[in-house]
Amino acid sequence: MLNMNIFYTKVPAYLIDSENVGSTWADLLKKEEKSDFYIFVTENAKSLNFSLLKDLTDNQRHKINIIECEPGRNSLDFYLSSYLGYLIGTGKHSSFTVVSQDNGFDHVIEYWKRNGINVAKINTKPNRGKETKSVKSQKTQTVKKNDNSETRIIVKKQPAEPAKTENKTGNRKKGSTPVKKNETGNSRKLLQSLLKDYSENEIDDVAKSLDSIPAEKHGDKSYIYRHLIRRFKSEKGLAIYTLIKKDLEKYYRHG
Repeated sequence: MLNMNIFYTKVPAYLIDSENVGSTWADLLKKEEKSDFYIFVTENAKSLNFSLLKDLTDNQRHKINIIECEPGRNSLDFYLSSYLGYLIGTGKHSSFTVVSQDNGFDHVIEYWKRNGINVAKINTKPNRGKETKSVKSQKTQTVKKNDNSETRIIVKKQPAEPAKTENKTGNRKKGSTPVKKNETGNSRKLLQSLLKDYSENEIDDVAKSLDSIPAEKHGDKSYIYRHLIRRFKSEKGLAIYTLIKKDLEKYYRHG
């Protein structure tokens, strides 16, 4: 049987861990060499904003593939690792590059490299040497001993007192601040501020979509994410969800 792959021009494949590197991979779209991009997304994706979405949809050189992953611990990692094996099996790519700063992919990459496959990993997100929480929560003091030598001890910072809340009967505890009722229409203003690049009609559609979600699901971000994906399709639904997800609770409270 004739092998059809001999007529197929192999191109590089880039597998993007969007949960890990954000939008920092976008400069790869400027590459002259035609490539296939596989962008793995979950509800935790934070950076597929309207500007990047426009770059993706306007792109004429590369093939863009959005791979939706179910939310869950390490879910995207499993999807990407499995898909890498699938793409290698198709024989349609000249090389494979995982774009992530997650070292968990190293073992998978080393396995394929040992088997003669051109696989690599790059990190497009710059390291900024952030302090860990444990370091931030500690102070050091220098104490002199009797023999005039010095030693440094670590003093742990005391946790802040929890904010006072209402008790179960609804009565405010002493010192708490009453919550002001927001005026009607604030939910609409909130959407307009979050979706600045969208038209009034598009914002109306988003509002109608959010308002159609049952009240018992208002706190379920996974449900809301899937609802928007079904309503507006993958790219646009994800872009909208990314822009509004941090303020969903505020949106429904205003409504």
